[in-house]
Amino acid sequence: MLHRPMLNRFASAFLIASVAAAIGCEYSSGSSSRRPAAAPPPGYGPTPPGYAQQPGYGQAPPGQQGYPPGQAPPTGYTPAPGAPAPTAPTATAPPSSPLPPVGFDPINAVDINFLRLRAQAIIQELTGALASQNQSRVQGIPLVVDDKVGSVNAFAACTKSGKSVMAISDGLLDIEAHLAQAKASDEIFGGNKTDQYIQYLAKYQKPGAPIVRPPAGFFPPAQQNDGRKVKRQHEILDEQIAFVLGHELGHHYLGHLPCTASGAGAVTAAEASHILSGVIPIFNQPNELAADVSGTQNVLAAGAKRSGYHWTEQGGLLTMQFFSGLDRFSPVDIVFGFERSHPPPFVRVPVIQQTAASYRSGSTSPFPFPIPGFGM
Repeated sequence: MLHRPMLNRFASAFLIASVAAAIGCEYSSGSSSRRPAAAPPPGYGPTPPGYAQQPGYGQAPPGQQGYPPGQAPPTGYTPAPGAPAPTAPTATAPPSSPLPPVGFDPINAVDINFLRLRAQAIIQELTGALASQNQSRVQGIPLVVDDKVGSVNAFAACTKSGKSVMAISDGLLDIEAHLAQAKASDEIFGGNKTDQYIQYLAKYQKPGAPIVRPPAGFFPPAQQNDGRKVKRQHEILDEQIAFVLGHELGHHYLGHLPCTASGAGAVTAAEASHILSGVIPIFNQPNELAADVSGTQNVLAAGAKRSGYHWTEQGGLLTMQFFSGLDRFSPVDIVFGFERSHPPPFVRVPVIQQTAASYRSGSTSPFPFPIPGFGM
């Protein structure tokens, strides 16, 4: 996003003058200096689209015994070697109802394999909820992993050979796992862990450094494995990832990239390496606005099809709260990919909110008047 106050004011003034509302965003098709996305390790689960088959893929992962009758591990979870299997959160009990404590949870552990698999599963849900014409445009576009240390980003792009691709970074997944824990803790126990986590990262995070994590005891041990909190943080995590990936899918099916019409298919390691190391963000506020609108609608449509908890726009708003906090609390310019390639959160939040309100009212557009250049 356009970082620091001067750029924020410029972006806001430009959009208010041209759109008559504090809305807009920029084209998220890139990040700088990425290293190749490595194939997932054996036991990671089903082979993600675009990766070659590796030994051990598709096998039943170890450690899935010990669940209560009729329950299974959280979707897509493969326990880390030697780690106890998680107790599956109960899907039907409300957060306020007593739930048994969870001995191990992959979000509490920030298990990167689990987080990557959740991203792969979520993008399939999002794609399945799209209108047929949009679904056909994005079916099979691979999601690759940006594992560069300190990278916090997600983007849609084209390879040199004209193939479509999307990427999400381990750093962003790490942050969203912590945000999910903090937000769930606030909802269940009260307090303000969400802002405390944002302030902690804003204070200690350095550009290009590993994502800092809160110190031991930041989440009280007596609360960390509470069954209500664990259940809720799985819901919040999925909503955050769904918003991020719904936004990037929108760039593809809305025609913001030239490769989407003909570019789905497997991406080689060399092509992924080029994408992750060389894509440059393009300043295009109208395209970002359209992707926020379509992504939010996609999240709500996919959420309505789910059994149990239905996704809402709150994951997108929590992600915006995080980046807004960096602007307010950070003493230095923390250069994350999202901060380079998107407009400020105060511009995006009303777009997400109004889109969700319009979706629930049955309106086809979140705005009461056509906006030239936005395809609506």
